[in-house]
Amino acid sequence: MQEHPCPYGGYLRCDNPFCEHRYALSEVLHLCSDVLERISQGDPSQKIDLEFERYAVQRLINSINKVSEEVSAMISLTHELAIGICEHFDVLKRLYEGDFTATTSEDYQIEILRMLGHLINKQRDRFVEYINKIKEQYEEILQLYEQERTILSSIGVAIIVVEEDMTIEYTNSEFEALTGYKKEEIEGKMKWTEFFSEEMLDKMIEYHKLRRISPSLAPRQYESKLKDRNGKIKDVLLNVGMVPYTKKSIASIIDISERKKIQQQLIHSQKMESLGMLSGRVAHEFNNILTGIIVFAGLLYTKIEEPQLRNFVEKIIDAGERARDLAKKLLVFSRKEEFGEPQEVNLNKYLKDFSEFVKTIIGKDIEFKLNLPEEEIFYKIDPSYLEIILMNLVTNARDAMPEGGELSIGLKEISVDVEYSYTHPLVKPGNYIVICVSDTGIGMDEQTKQRIFEPFFTTKPKGKGTGLGLSTVFGLVRQYDGHIHVYSEPKKGTTFKIYLPVKERKMKHLIDKNALKGTETILVVDDDEHTRGFISSFLKEYGYSVYEAKKGDEALEIFEKHKEEIALSIVDLVMPGISGIEVMNQLKKIKPDAKVIIMSGHPVQLKDVITMEKTIFPEEILFRIRNILDKKE
Repeated sequence: MQEHPCPYGGYLRCDNPFCEHRYALSEVLHLCSDVLERISQGDPSQKIDLEFERYAVQRLINSINKVSEEVSAMISLTHELAIGICEHFDVLKRLYEGDFTATTSEDYQIEILRMLGHLINKQRDRFVEYINKIKEQYEEILQLYEQERTILSSIGVAIIVVEEDMTIEYTNSEFEALTGYKKEEIEGKMKWTEFFSEEMLDKMIEYHKLRRISPSLAPRQYESKLKDRNGKIKDVLLNVGMVPYTKKSIASIIDISERKKIQQQLIHSQKMESLGMLSGRVAHEFNNILTGIIVFAGLLYTKIEEPQLRNFVEKIIDAGERARDLAKKLLVFSRKEEFGEPQEVNLNKYLKDFSEFVKTIIGKDIEFKLNLPEEEIFYKIDPSYLEIILMNLVTNARDAMPEGGELSIGLKEISVDVEYSYTHPLVKPGNYIVICVSDTGIGMDEQTKQRIFEPFFTTKPKGKGTGLGLSTVFGLVRQYDGHIHVYSEPKKGTTFKIYLPVKERKMKHLIDKNALKGTETILVVDDDEHTRGFISSFLKEYGYSVYEAKKGDEALEIFEKHKEEIALSIVDLVMPGISGIEVMNQLKKIKPDAKVIIMSGHPVQLKDVITMEKTIFPEEILFRIRNILDKKE
């Protein structure tokens, strides 16, 4: 007999086999119910470690155990899925926030997690590749931007970039120099309208608006007036265009104030030329009339004896002669008066003598200074013309200093280069003698200065001046192909500079001709037979030995053979085949210390090259040669 626990407490005793099985089954069912309950509560680890001889009961036990295993597997997969989704989500979140170092795992049992991880990593790699390309393109754009800024900064023209609201976004150093403002003061702070004068501002604002509708509606290039930091107005030329794909515009600004000034000078010169032609015609007709008056007055003078009548006739003749002098001045201004007899004038001596006369007419309250160079300067000119020029300038200077001041006369010789001639188109490159007359008087404003050379224009009171003084000076200087430069400001005095071109000036006769002689050997290279023969002849006459060559390659062959013997080479600048400069360079390659003179038919200036005109006199050529050979030049 066996005892079995009773569900209701205590034990049951049963000695019947059937009863025994029933209680065992009851125990198994109770255990299965307990296991199933635990599994349903989320504990898939529960199993029934029990074997029962009854097949049905055993199947039940096996099924419950299998359910437990399957539930356990499902829970494990669910857990893996949850973890995988969280990891993938975290990586996606980091990628979204810009952390492209994030990667996710692809090692999952669940295929969809593996596929999703592979897709996320692959897409991340594409993003990184795309971003790297963008970075490279950005670096290239940045380099281009910096290059453009460098170009705009060094282009030599003022540049500005303007926003749609007219604020200046960018300026270069040229715009700083043009306006006087610093980049830090302009960029992002000032509008372009603050830099231009009001007379064209409305039109320019209209252009600004029209250009943003369509660039063709506004002119690309136009002139305006710019106002700098100090209030100075400058004439400028603008070239304006739109920056592609933006509402910004870019403008280049060129200061054309000097160009405008030169244009005005040219117009004034043409005007003076026209006035000269008119005054010449008037003076010619006036002379015809005066000739009759003076001649017949002279005849009348010889026919009458009464003193009072003779006195009247003398006054007629005097008036006629004054009128004749006036007509002569008009003819000088018109350049129709014939030259007086030119003479080789020692300007140093002439100005010293003239200064003694100046001291007698200027008064004690005006201090006089004479500035002369140590070397004497000679110029071929009619002395009477020189006197007229100086007398007019000195008289005007005296009258401009009623309360006293300083008057000075200076003399010097200068060389005008091509760059100077660009800004002063009336002055050609070459050598000039400059006579300068300066005073510290009342000066002139710009309007007066523009008219001083006009015939009959004067600022003096009525009856005090004819208005022909400076116009006569202008005409005389132009007859010598000269040029006058005037500097003057109110209350700062006036300076007149007379530029007289040096052409075919003879050597001073004080030089001993024996000092020009030499025994050296000289190579003369010129394709013109007459020029080559002329130079060789007078060189031989003065003791030099000469080799001649008519072409550059021929000269190089001669020099190669006699390089130690040849002391100097005179080479024509323009020749067929090899030019004079190329010949000179080849000569210096053969012999680095070779001495070379480049000769030309017109004045030239070449850097680090000794040049000489063909038109100068033989004595001057010899003088230059002697200086070069004696290492004075």
